[in-house]
Amino acid sequence: MTLTGIYRLGCCLLLLALGGCVGAAMEGANITKDKVVYEKHIDAARAGKAEAEFEVGQALCCSIGDRQGFYDTRAATDWLCKAAGQGYAPASQKLGQIYSGNVVQGVRLMRRIAEKISDRPTNLPLSYTWLKVAEGQGSSDAAEDAKELWSGLNELQRTKARALMQSPKPLPCRWDEVFPQ
Repeated sequence: MTLTGIYRLGCCLLLLALGGCVGAAMEGANITKDKVVYEKHIDAARAGKAEAEFEVGQALCCSIGDRQGFYDTRAATDWLCKAAGQGYAPASQKLGQIYSGNVVQGVRLMRRIAEKISDRPTNLPLSYTWLKVAEGQGSSDAAEDAKELWSGLNELQRTKARALMQSPKPLPCRWDEVFPQ
């Protein structure tokens, strides 16, 4: 290897190392922001305000496992279910995203990487159904998400999704209802 090649390799390794530092710093800032959102909205959420319930659920979402430090997927779905039950479309859409395994929003490099390597459970028929609920509540973004998800479902998953949409029973919502242990 030439001296120029060694220099380039060293520069690449340095940039890679710095990228990890930046990712950790950004994730720390995101956790701080999520804690502020939680504190700002928790009292209104406890009082049953749908938008506040959504904000608290969004702030708590989502841990790589069930719980991870501040983040708690189970608690997040509890709050989101309360908001969705009041017809709040962003909460229904977020539930659809959670149950599809697509939980990381924005530039969250460390969490995106962890999400990709984790063994997060999914329920695609239920995810699709929650996205359709959100669409019915007026979310055009949920309609796009549902269309994209539908195209990737196999026939059995589509049959299950249709059955969920036609069922008179309430949709499974809370994490423990969807993934009983």
